[in-house]
Amino acid sequence: MERGTPEEIAEFAALSAKVSDKKASDDERARWRELRTRLAGPPPPPSGAPASAARKHVRVLKKLRVSYAPVQSLSVAFSEEVGAGGLRLQLKQHVDVGTQFVLRLELAGAGDPDPLTVTARVAWVRRDGNHFQVGLELIGLRADERERIDAYALSAKDAPDPPPEAKKP
Repeated sequence: MERGTPEEIAEFAALSAKVSDKKASDDERARWRELRTRLAGPPPPPSGAPASAARKHVRVLKKLRVSYAPVQSLSVAFSEEVGAGGLRLQLKQHVDVGTQFVLRLELAGAGDPDPLTVTARVAWVRRDGNHFQVGLELIGLRADERERIDAYALSAKDAPDPPPEAKKP
């Protein structure tokens, strides 16, 4: 992303926040798409990693509050990694690959006035001590939903996680 001028990078960051918060006009979203394409530059050369397909979307290590439900119940977790193609959660219980979830993504933080509700499929599961790392593939996203998640990931790339909410008495 360091390929543009400082002004373009600043404009892109500001537009990313507006797109993520769903406050961008059509013209601003079009400019964001243009800057995203230009600032990304050419794709990196293949790394020679065997049998591993390259990801199509930017991923960042960022906490994102995610409500998820495997049909019978609704639980809350925080993402370990998020991108427009999917996310990674750490869960206490095992889930089977292929299980579908309904996710409520709070992209603008606590109290998000317009969280996204999307569908995901478990792509992989790995045991991690007493927990399970679970890779979820987002399925059936509309273009505006994918852009909003992508804008969130890009705007949150270098931003610190917010402090935990104060406990209410």
